[in-house]
Amino acid sequence: MRVAMVGEQSPPVTALTSALTALGNEVTGYGHDEVDGGLVDRLREGFRAEPPDVVHAHSWLSGMAAALAIGDRPIAKVLTVPTTVSFDAEVQRLERLVCRRVDRVLAAGGAQVRRLAALGVPRNQITVVPHGVDHDRFTPYGPSARKGKRFRLLAAGDLAVYHRFDLIVSVLPAIADTEFVVAGGPLRDNPEADRLIRCARHYGVEDRVHLLGPVDDMPALYRSADIVVCTPARSTFGTIALEAMASGVPVIASAVGGLVDTVVHEVTGLLVPPLRPADLLRAVRHMLAESALREAFGAAGRDRACARYSWERVAADTARAYARAAYGVAPAFGDALR
Repeated sequence: MRVAMVGEQSPPVTALTSALTALGNEVTGYGHDEVDGGLVDRLREGFRAEPPDVVHAHSWLSGMAAALAIGDRPIAKVLTVPTTVSFDAEVQRLERLVCRRVDRVLAAGGAQVRRLAALGVPRNQITVVPHGVDHDRFTPYGPSARKGKRFRLLAAGDLAVYHRFDLIVSVLPAIADTEFVVAGGPLRDNPEADRLIRCARHYGVEDRVHLLGPVDDMPALYRSADIVVCTPARSTFGTIALEAMASGVPVIASAVGGLVDTVVHEVTGLLVPPLRPADLLRAVRHMLAESALREAFGAAGRDRACARYSWERVAADTARAYARAAYGVAPAFGDALR
């Protein structure tokens, strides 16, 4: 199948493109930094020269640009819903408009399906296709980052308020012999970084809170962790949790958004109510006290990441969605792999 991939050339889009190509699809990328009339013209010219069977857009604006470029031509339109949620009325109006102009909408999990239903998208127009993880890169096997004798709680992501890393800092005084490491930035000229440092001083744990900034070798850092903790206050897919699971590390996560789909409670980790420090503290204490439990959660997480979230599996699911959008039917699993 000939596929036109429209969107920023992020690592997930690049990984999906490679996996789809490995399955025998011909994928042409249309990367962009901005969505404007120039992009629409470039897409229109590209589609005229080499008409694709399917155009796959990866943002609301990319979806609108693709729909305008396609016009009335018989080219299937597929949209992957972004993980960010906007409550702005104008943005939601754009989202509804784009959904009406595409043939199939791909959602990463149940939270996005419910949001699309609230926007008025028919359930039979939605296909659940999660994000993938490179389980050959994120693996339990390999070198680990250096650590001392303390337990290590690890969090990762941009230093932004919505990640609520301060919740972990707030429970640290009640957990002995444990450090909290945060991978992500920026550290300079970032009010959230300054706030976390002040928070650590307030609770008297500044010697056990370490802000590393951006880290190149994340697989080694994951392997050094006893628990990866994800405590966002709002909906997110849960890429960090997925990378941790692939690395064989147990996860404690807020029960919000895609984390509810990614982390299986009491199988690959623990889910806790969001913004509830007391529940978070109980979960961390429980998991740190049981090394066998951490090992079992880590092994189950690795199995789940490889079975459900491999890029080969994600590409096969995406190929079936393409066929449904283009032809109204989806191929069997084996056909999608060829």
